[in-house]
Amino acid sequence: MLSDIRILGSRGAARRMVAARVDRLTRSRLDLDQLQLAVRALSVARFDPPLPLILAGIEQPDGSYTADRPLAPALPHAAAALDAAREAVGDVPAGHELLIALEIDQGAPSFVAWLRRCPPAGPVPDLDDKMPPAPVGQPAASVAQWFALASSQAVPNHDGSLGTARKAVEAFVQRGKADNTRRAYRGAVRAWCQWAAGHALPALPARAEDVAAYLADMALRNRTPRTIDLHRAALRYLHHLARLTIPTSHPLVSATLAGIRREAPGAGPQQKTALTWTPLTRVLDEVQGSDLASVRDRAILLLGFAGAFRRSELAGLTVADVSVDDDGMEIRLTRSKGDPNRDGVRVGIPRGVTRHCPVRAYEAWLRAAAITEGAVFRRVWLAPDAKAGTPSPRPKIGSTALSDRAIAEIVRKHCQAAGLEGSFAGHSLRRGAISTGAGDGYDLLELKRFSRHQSLRMVETYIDAASIKQRHPGKSRF
Repeated sequence: MLSDIRILGSRGAARRMVAARVDRLTRSRLDLDQLQLAVRALSVARFDPPLPLILAGIEQPDGSYTADRPLAPALPHAAAALDAAREAVGDVPAGHELLIALEIDQGAPSFVAWLRRCPPAGPVPDLDDKMPPAPVGQPAASVAQWFALASSQAVPNHDGSLGTARKAVEAFVQRGKADNTRRAYRGAVRAWCQWAAGHALPALPARAEDVAAYLADMALRNRTPRTIDLHRAALRYLHHLARLTIPTSHPLVSATLAGIRREAPGAGPQQKTALTWTPLTRVLDEVQGSDLASVRDRAILLLGFAGAFRRSELAGLTVADVSVDDDGMEIRLTRSKGDPNRDGVRVGIPRGVTRHCPVRAYEAWLRAAAITEGAVFRRVWLAPDAKAGTPSPRPKIGSTALSDRAIAEIVRKHCQAAGLEGSFAGHSLRRGAISTGAGDGYDLLELKRFSRHQSLRMVETYIDAASIKQRHPGKSRF
């Protein structure tokens, strides 16, 4: 979403530029005499030729400003500009937010990235904060951009007005889906839009025959039925948000999916390799450095195993969620896939006496990184090489949490470095902890309590074939 539109110089030149560069549907919806009021429409517009992106100068303590800096030569829409700006800027200073404006200087347009101080919390102003209209018939890239915006609406602050209450409805409806689900939907809609654009098909509204062909194409590319079902659900949600007829309910789409499921191999979804205790200790032996990244990664590996945590749970941990005493640590999960009602789940981890104690690893990381509040696991930027005769600079610690994908990559990287064979990722720690417990003789009820699963059937899927063979009732008699 653009923050504002800045017209420097001739308004007539600005109107001519917009009319010449935006897509046809956006042009038809714009009041060219009121450009500065067209923020929402231009936020989803596609510009051709694309526009450059500039980082506006930042105010210094003495009141002066740094020079503007070019970031990208050609970007087609505001969402691409925001992504490029975030990558270039990295961590935003506390109390600020990174925004994108459209600036038209003497008829020459550009995207401008700038930092704004966050306003204090308070009632939502009584403004027309409706979403931009669904980009029906627009290019596929505009559809993907609009869906990303429409599927991530913030819950407004209460001000007693009916308008704000109505704005909150869709935001709360979205909160009924897990963050990971909504993120997966955004990825699926992007994939659909790319496929539709590649075949010159309309992305919104999608036609039933095109959706069926898309799902069939995924099957021909050996995508699993589970993944194909996800894409179908994402397209349903896209049309729901756009208030359009749902094409995924058409009999042709349902029949196509039925055939895909029948023809699919019966191996089920591919599972990540379980990182059980013995191979985990091999990995930990390879992460013995005293540098910040190594200390952090040891804590991630040990805590992830000890709590049978999902990667999203590890990524979401804050210092306030954890209490530590002489006996161990207690962690309160405020967001968990196994706790959809947000009742809060408590996980206890005992303090150990070996070098592989997860509690000690957690304490070592907080101490080394000087973290006292906020996210537990954060990005570490390595310091540049120091000049001769000067002390080495300290690595920089990010202010925001690692993503769950970063957690998965840390696990994969260290397993590969330790020479382990298999498909390892963030979920390997959770699977490995449950499999290790099964191998140690814990029954399904104990494992269910440990893993926080909602059903015994799900726990059984986590127990490796090797553990099942070890526990076979006929083992001592064969």
